[in-house]
Amino acid sequence: MSALRFTPGRWGERTTNAALLLWYAAAVLFLFAPIFAAILYSFNLGVVNKQTATITGWTLKWFPAAWNDLSLRRSVEASLVVAFWSALISILIGSALGYAIVRHPSARIRAGLAGLTYVLLIVPESVIGISLLLFYGVTRIPLSTATLVAGITPMVIAVVALIVRARVLTLDRRVEEAAADLGSTRLKTLWFIVLPQLAPAIAAGGIMAYTFSFDNLVVSAFLTTPQINTLPVYLYGSLQYGPSPAVYAAASAVFVFTLAMLGVAGLIFRWTSRHTAAPLP
Repeated sequence: MSALRFTPGRWGERTTNAALLLWYAAAVLFLFAPIFAAILYSFNLGVVNKQTATITGWTLKWFPAAWNDLSLRRSVEASLVVAFWSALISILIGSALGYAIVRHPSARIRAGLAGLTYVLLIVPESVIGISLLLFYGVTRIPLSTATLVAGITPMVIAVVALIVRARVLTLDRRVEEAAADLGSTRLKTLWFIVLPQLAPAIAAGGIMAYTFSFDNLVVSAFLTTPQINTLPVYLYGSLQYGPSPAVYAAASAVFVFTLAMLGVAGLIFRWTSRHTAAPLP
């Protein structure tokens, strides 16, 4: 009976928790309502191949129509190519950067590398896009897939570096010391002891890098050309001429693709946390 007795402190705590839950639900609804609306209207029949404010009927034809659109398909192919190279480069450089942030012998260099990583994240993408566009113009470097990859990759390198850094912090150095006592060289220890433990974090970072590169709009808007156009830039440009429901269908597919990739990254992280090497006694 004492547990069910009314107490002002407990009632106030429940009221606060309920209010916070409602506030959280309202914030999530506000943030995701436009995305849900876009997904809903991707099934709208529309009028004369144009999107309408009211639902005129339900259809699935806009999804194959989006795939049969040659310009849209080329933009998807360009996004896939750019995201692949960006993710590959970020895995190679970001993994080494994340490891060096934790394990480099010099504290000053560790601090400098950490500062550089955070700078790559906090610099606004619009500043990066404008700066690179001016740089390519002054140096007369033509815009291409390579210049677009070079513009997107620095930010995702920082993402991979931070993910790998978090994993390196959890490694037990006594395992590496035991390998050294048994005669292993530093290169063999890195290859057979360290890298297998870092592999899930590197994979998760690579997936995150691929997803962020595929969805990048701001930097891509400055560095794309009529011949090389990514999907986010194509979708944004098509909104200026009366969007077709096929554009909504393509956007919905991109959203589902992003969720799937983030879900895979989350599963890898979860697997990593469960299979962390147990510390030596």
